[in-house]
Amino acid sequence: MLRQGRGTGCVIRAMIGTLTTVVALATTTTSAAAPPGSPSETPPSPAGISPTGSPTESPSDPTPSVTPTTTPTTTPTTTPTPTVSPTVPPVSSVPPRTSAAAVVLTLDAPSPQSQWEDRPVRLSGRLSNQASWSVSLWRLISTGWTRIGYVKANQGEFAVTVRPPSPATWTVKAVLGAKPTDPVQSGLRSISVKNRTITLNRPASAYTALTGVTMTGRVTPAEPGRQVMLEYRYGTGWRGLRLGTVDSAGVFRIRVPDNFPKRWTVRARTFESPSSAIEYSGSATFDVKAYLWPRVFAVSAADIPHTYRSGCPVGPSNLRRLTLTHWGFDKRLHRGELILRDNAVQDQIAVWNASIINRFIVRGMHRVDVYGGSDIRSMEADNTSAFNCRTVTGNPYALSPHSYGYAIDINTVENPYLAVNGVWYPSNGLSYRDRSIVRTGMLFSGSTPTRALNGRGYLWGATWRNPDYQHFQPR
Repeated sequence: MLRQGRGTGCVIRAMIGTLTTVVALATTTTSAAAPPGSPSETPPSPAGISPTGSPTESPSDPTPSVTPTTTPTTTPTTTPTPTVSPTVPPVSSVPPRTSAAAVVLTLDAPSPQSQWEDRPVRLSGRLSNQASWSVSLWRLISTGWTRIGYVKANQGEFAVTVRPPSPATWTVKAVLGAKPTDPVQSGLRSISVKNRTITLNRPASAYTALTGVTMTGRVTPAEPGRQVMLEYRYGTGWRGLRLGTVDSAGVFRIRVPDNFPKRWTVRARTFESPSSAIEYSGSATFDVKAYLWPRVFAVSAADIPHTYRSGCPVGPSNLRRLTLTHWGFDKRLHRGELILRDNAVQDQIAVWNASIINRFIVRGMHRVDVYGGSDIRSMEADNTSAFNCRTVTGNPYALSPHSYGYAIDINTVENPYLAVNGVWYPSNGLSYRDRSIVRTGMLFSGSTPTRALNGRGYLWGATWRNPDYQHFQPR
């Protein structure tokens, strides 16, 4: 029995030794397989069993015991510490609160402190630490603070330009940061913003055409060289008419087109950008009317150097220069002149007054001296004229009626003349020999000048054997 029990104990001790070896190996494997950074876990050993070593038999000791013959050296597994690159914070224009607490923010006096609306005002200042941080500029309005600028300081210095859009007193401040309540703030500054204006002087109710109709006004402040636009009402809107320039006193003068009759409604505005900075005047309405506006002047020999010479039947002292307004082929009004005998002036005023009322068209009206005294050149230019001391064109032996200052030729191209030598003058008026085709500028028995001159005792050369459609002379 004793031998049998001893054998059974040996078997049990052998099994326990084998089990101990397996557990030790499993523990080592588990520890080695743990991922880096994970805590190493050692499972508890069974009671009375050492996790390491092989079993040995002690024949003298009936108590099962295992004495480890080898203490395995286990290299502790070092869990690697992850390498974390240091994060470099980006350079920020927003200051840390701890850094900003001791900073002094200064806002200089505005430059200028009193300025006109829409004109630049410079706001500048500095940070005491000379940092390149962001600074916001604020204006106080009825509902609180509104931002008017945001800028990043350059080594502590900052500047913003603003253009106040309307007259007022501005209260402004600078703030370190983007909110008006941020703790670091400057003191308050004031800007006096003055009202800019443009006024248009009240015009007369009506003007005579070609008298130099001019609108005047003033810009405040006086900014010499600044341009002003005169606009006119067109339908329901406005169109630009002409530009003018402001003088040193702020005054502008702008001519209005007055070579046609029209009722004008005008206003003036400053000519600048942006559009929100434009100032407008009130509007004004006036008429330009087509009047003859006759003016009579004395004549000297110097006025008629090519059409008067010694021995002429009428001297300069008995002649007058009549200036007047007439309608042109461009449907615009023009000034013209006639050299006339002094006692023929009133007849011609009456004739041309009727002509302007009825819009009879005249190509041009100049003294023949403009053409060197040449009747042929004057006719080729379609010139309406009166005095010219000369012989009859085409008949050098007869003195022309124009030498006396009474006769007048009208629209010489549209109303050609057949001379006694059988030649039609001017050469560029030959197509108008056919009087059956009515064209602008031609004279007929019912034309305004024809009727007016006939009514004052003048003969029309169209009825002569050699027709002279342009010519009128007293009976």
